[in-house]
Amino acid sequence: MNQSTKVRIALIGVGSMGKKYAMMLEMGKISNLTLTAVCCRSQENQNWVMENLSGSVSLYRSSEELFAHPEEYDAVLIVTPHKKHPELAIRAFELKKHVFCDKPAGISLLDAQKMEQAHKESGCKYAMMFHNRTYPVLKKVKQLLEDGFVGELKRIQLVNTIYYRTEFYHHSSDWRSSWHGEGGGALINQGQHILDYWQWFFGMPNTIYASIPFGKYNSFAVDDEATLLMEYPNKVTATFILSTGEIPREEILTIVGTKGRIQVTGNEIELTSYSRDSIQYGKDAKTNSREEIQQTKELFICNEPKESYEQMLLNFGDAILRGKPLIAPGEDGTKALELTNAAYFSAFLGERVSLPIDSYEYEKLLENKIENENI
Repeated sequence: MNQSTKVRIALIGVGSMGKKYAMMLEMGKISNLTLTAVCCRSQENQNWVMENLSGSVSLYRSSEELFAHPEEYDAVLIVTPHKKHPELAIRAFELKKHVFCDKPAGISLLDAQKMEQAHKESGCKYAMMFHNRTYPVLKKVKQLLEDGFVGELKRIQLVNTIYYRTEFYHHSSDWRSSWHGEGGGALINQGQHILDYWQWFFGMPNTIYASIPFGKYNSFAVDDEATLLMEYPNKVTATFILSTGEIPREEILTIVGTKGRIQVTGNEIELTSYSRDSIQYGKDAKTNSREEIQQTKELFICNEPKESYEQMLLNFGDAILRGKPLIAPGEDGTKALELTNAAYFSAFLGERVSLPIDSYEYEKLLENKIENENI
């Protein structure tokens, strides 16, 4: 495949996001990708494809049909319900096809690990749709952390209530907000984006303790709120709070270190730098408190994030054609999912769990939740 060649891509799934991606590709907005095949099961979505996409795009009514014609595409874009992601990706990798997967990387760590192994064996590219990484405010925080602005990291706190969801949303598909279809609730759906940039910033914790009042705002068995307490090496502590049931919109991330503090509120970043390292000051100061240390504040107002699906898809094409680094590599989908599974594991057991978790044990517990949910 030379540098001037477009990557031929097949779309699997034509729900609301699948339609959005299809139209981007159809309208030529992704200069290095061309849509050559679409797979969808429902007659309604098949009609939509025939009415809205070029006649040169092949339409397949099942993934089996699509995978029986591997000569038509170089990559697949998976936009199906969560549970289907691993089996579709694994089959694509077996056919030596590149994979771009919508979040999450399945519903269980075990399946995500199998997906990652298939990727490694294929030698193909594997990307996740974690487009929040392109947001100016998050890119700025990432750079500040890499530059060592806060010094030695000590404490992290996040509160996010921006993804309010109604019962109308939860009932919009039979797989939504369920153990059998989605593998959980807020954490495995809306929370994947937040947990992704969390681990992008801070890495994976040593332990997680989760307090999850399942079905707090809704009459279902999964989570619409979660409070996670995490511990990292060197006694770094972290609190992560997600709710999809609160009307006020709140999005605050606080990162505290020995040289400064980063506080992110929406698209605003307040930086507080200290005149001395706080640990050394605490040892040397001849006063009872903070009187002899100066604090300097600076406010950054970042640009509003633009819809970045096009950027993510262009990056995928460039990774295949030119070897450019992926914005969100597929293995990071495994990490975000492991944080979610670890939180559920902790809540089910009522105890702190260590990472990495036993993916086989979690699989058994998830199967039990699915079985009981369907009774």
